[in-house]
Amino acid sequence: MALSILKGLLQGYVQSLFDEGIVDDQFFQIHTLKSEEEPEHVVQLIDKYFVDVETILSELTSKIDCPDVDFSKLSELAHKVDERSLR
Repeated sequence: MALSILKGLLQGYVQSLFDEGIVDDQFFQIHTLKSEEEPEHVVQLIDKYFVDVETILSELTSKIDCPDVDFSKLSELAHKVDERSLR
């Protein structure tokens, strides 16, 4: 009984996040995968995202420390982080 109430509260909360534009349809797709099919797959997707972004941020940090900063390269790296975050 309590579990069904909590599930309902969670569903309402997630719907409110969607209504406010904080999450999108892709979030629901991933949430559905987690709930119905392969919870480990979702964890792997998140882990890969963090590894990718950490690598890009590390490269970004090393480029900033150079005496002759190539701003086009910094922009490209920032765009990669943005791109991965959208997925």
